[in-house]
Amino acid sequence: MLEVDEVLGVIPSYWVHPEYGGSATAYHRTVIFECEARVAEDSEAVAAQQRRLLARYQPEGGFRPLDPGDPLYRGAMAQLAAVKLGIIRWRAKFKLGQNRPAEARRRVIAELRKRGRPNDGRAADALQWTIDSVRERQGQG
Repeated sequence: MLEVDEVLGVIPSYWVHPEYGGSATAYHRTVIFECEARVAEDSEAVAAQQRRLLARYQPEGGFRPLDPGDPLYRGAMAQLAAVKLGIIRWRAKFKLGQNRPAEARRRVIAELRKRGRPNDGRAADALQWTIDSVRERQGQG
């Protein structure tokens, strides 16, 4: 099982209810993958995986070619394993205040934009999406 969470924002209870503390929550988007894992410990499989990572995240190079026989890499390669996950099933869960009336979500959106923490804009956009997508489905565009 592999779970990927994007926590968009945590809100205080008083944004939703002036007295009830149970309204505090975290808004998030989550995907849960049921997987079959294959583990490879041979140094060439590990090196191939590391090359793919470097190609993606350090495409400019700046390192000696990754060869498991090279003394520079041999020790590290012996301590790593390559894991490949084959996805069997997946499910997504968005907790974006859909259980609250649109007006309550609009108040939270305004508070998020006013507060202005690093992810608050993304959280506000995600909550706005819950309002807009319902309107689109109802043909109110």
